[in-house]
Amino acid sequence: MVSTYLSYKMYTSDLSKSVARTLSDPQVSREQTYYRDNIGKVTSVDDFLKDQRLYSYAMKAYGLEDMTYAKAFMRKVLESDLTDDKSFVRKLVDQRYITFARAFNFTTTGDVASGTTIAQDASDEEDTVGLYSEQRVRKGAAVAAEVEYYQARIGSITTADQLVSDPRLFSFALKSFGIDPSTASEATIKKVLTSDLSDPDSMANKLNDSRYRELAAGFSFESDGSVPAGQTAQTAAQRRDTILLHYEATGNGTSPAAAAFKSQAYAELMAGVTSVDDVVNDDFLKTYAATAAGLDPILLSPLTLREVLTSDLSDPDSLANSLDSYRTLAEAFNFNTDGTLDDGVPAQTAAQLDNFADGYIENYDNKVVSTEEQETSYYKLAMSEVKSVDDLLANAKLYNYALKAFDLDPTQESASKIKQVLKSDLSNRDSFANKLGDSRYTALAAAFNFGTDGEAQGAIRAQITHSKSETITRYTVTLGKEEADQARGKTESEYYNQQIDTITSVDELLKDTRVVAYIKKAFGFEKESISDQTLRQILTSDPFDSKSFVNKGANTKYRDMAAAFNFGADGKAQRIALGEAQDKDERIRTQDMYIRQTMEEQAGSQNEGVRLALYFQRKASSIVSPYSILADKALLQVVLTALALPDSIAQAEVDTQAKAISKRLDVADFKDPAKVEKFLARFTALYDVNNQQTSSSPASILLGQQQGGVISDALLSSIQATKLRF
Repeated sequence: MVSTYLSYKMYTSDLSKSVARTLSDPQVSREQTYYRDNIGKVTSVDDFLKDQRLYSYAMKAYGLEDMTYAKAFMRKVLESDLTDDKSFVRKLVDQRYITFARAFNFTTTGDVASGTTIAQDASDEEDTVGLYSEQRVRKGAAVAAEVEYYQARIGSITTADQLVSDPRLFSFALKSFGIDPSTASEATIKKVLTSDLSDPDSMANKLNDSRYRELAAGFSFESDGSVPAGQTAQTAAQRRDTILLHYEATGNGTSPAAAAFKSQAYAELMAGVTSVDDVVNDDFLKTYAATAAGLDPILLSPLTLREVLTSDLSDPDSLANSLDSYRTLAEAFNFNTDGTLDDGVPAQTAAQLDNFADGYIENYDNKVVSTEEQETSYYKLAMSEVKSVDDLLANAKLYNYALKAFDLDPTQESASKIKQVLKSDLSNRDSFANKLGDSRYTALAAAFNFGTDGEAQGAIRAQITHSKSETITRYTVTLGKEEADQARGKTESEYYNQQIDTITSVDELLKDTRVVAYIKKAFGFEKESISDQTLRQILTSDPFDSKSFVNKGANTKYRDMAAAFNFGADGKAQRIALGEAQDKDERIRTQDMYIRQTMEEQAGSQNEGVRLALYFQRKASSIVSPYSILADKALLQVVLTALALPDSIAQAEVDTQAKAISKRLDVADFKDPAKVEKFLARFTALYDVNNQQTSSSPASILLGQQQGGVISDALLSSIQATKLRF
């Protein structure tokens, strides 16, 4: 007769082949297919319990086959609140039940949890915020290029026809005065530009719109479209005002480029100032001066400004000396107490102008950044409440923020168009966003998680939440007990926890060496040579496909890793499915466990020792103390046999049994596969010695399997709640 050890090794030397042999059984294959095809249809605990094939399959997978009859008991298990220490399942000693409950997404009401929808995940939100911050600079730079063109060309324009026939000048001029150049008639605009504003019948006045009157006043064209001899289309003042208006009208008044131009314009205007009233009565100069000194232009009245600028700084009771910012403002000018300037003394010297410009840029930027931070804080807070496209469109602040981030002008876009963009399926070449042929719209659509129905969906993630938690747990148990190891492990786990949610492809993952090192350690590859190419093959494999890379070799760790991640065959992270009774990784785990249970069962029909050895090999890494062994009859049988302890020890106190086991073995060794194999070699040898007369045992001792009779739910609860320590 073949020894127990050799029989055991026949199964474990190539587990993939052993699994394949098990699956070759038509009945096993049928049950496997049925479970895979139907678990996704379950919407409640009722559905699950009513489908006997699904329910029985899952119960067997988790070693609970003997409890299949106890549906009322199992309902309580599945409907338990896993976060509540006082819930039904958390009170049970046998950890198989909580493991079973965690494998499904049932709520305390028996429904399938709907899952967490998210309109925008953290990485896309941060990208949007970054783009919003950048767009101020980016758009300002683009407008600055138009300003440069305008300044270079407007001086050579001598007729209205020349202005209208230059598309860039025409567009620049109209936008400056708030007129949409795409809808404006060139003929009408020419008549406006040549209007006599003193004539009520002129085109500028007849249109009865102040924008057109301001446009006409902004240029120096005669009624025939020419300009006075020796002049150009605009005076220096008109050109400066047009440019200032353009920055504001295009929403770029807060850009660095606008700030630089305003400083230039300020210096030019200050050259002509002869008294304090020139500053006080000019809104542009007043606003610039207040900002440069760190004051709010809106709150600084002309009267206060005049009093500050004419203060006697040698008088401690003067208004300028009552506030640091007032004194800074007064010191930047050279006005006398009566508001005049001494002969030959400018309102501001070159040095004062330079210092003032520095103060303006600094305070101006601080104010803009502060406003931007407030807008961003609001965006992040409000986005957490968005559940649909309609929610986003209904909030003007959110809508404007999102569109501006992607270089779209909210005033020029229709809400219905943006709604279609956000509902677009970018994987469909014929979707609305793709057919627009503008990368801004596709980028906007890609930044949000809306479905074609407009509702928020699950996020795109490299790992779902509990798979990530399990990976971190796997990593943690590999750490040494030294404080330095634990501290380093905590740091790496924190990094992984945050970073894995930002990864959207296998390529991104492989570029992050810390993440790669973490995964290798977590899944037992730290000491093995495993290339990036192999990792790519693992992570892009379909664990459900028997022909995929992870199902071909003997290394079961490959399949464990593939099941823990959410990448498609193309290497891209996939969207988390919502409203399913089981997540992808739990479905894989359930099916793997079913096959393993079946394989062990088949092995046990020939030799119960092989079944015990296979079971111990599977459970070894989960043993955390002698109490873990004492709580599991199959594990205890293996340990008692391997340590040559008498069965009578089971009659002793639990603590006495634990001490007896602790003296003879270190459970930490069971984290090392090599030591587990050595332990099982000893077990199988002693098992054969103890069972010379029989090759198999008809009674299954695995997991305390019931041999007959039906136990009431109340008694089951009482038994399972018996207090043992783990």
